[in-house]
Amino acid sequence: MKLTKKFGKRLKEIRKRKGLTQEQLAELIGMDTVNVSKLELGEHLPKKENIEKLCEALEIEPKELFDFGHMKSKADIIKELNDTMNSLSLKDLQYFKKIFDAYMETK
Repeated sequence: MKLTKKFGKRLKEIRKRKGLTQEQLAELIGMDTVNVSKLELGEHLPKKENIEKLCEALEIEPKELFDFGHMKSKADIIKELNDTMNSLSLKDLQYFKKIFDAYMETK
């Protein structure tokens, strides 16, 4: 995934965690809502001064905007799940299958 897309996903994640709408964040940093949307969509990265404004408005350190360690692709997650499932006993695997089935029924 490109840096701009990762940054956008991370910004949106932090903004939502802080309980802010795009409009509220745009107002806090003196930016147009359309530009905040473009940032979150990964269309471009913010200028240095806007990174500072984002961090101040979101009450975070700059490094938090670029912390993508928890963001994984679907393929990476499937591989991790497969690796985990392959290491389980039959009893544990049957247990997690029941949990998975119950979850799928509630969707």
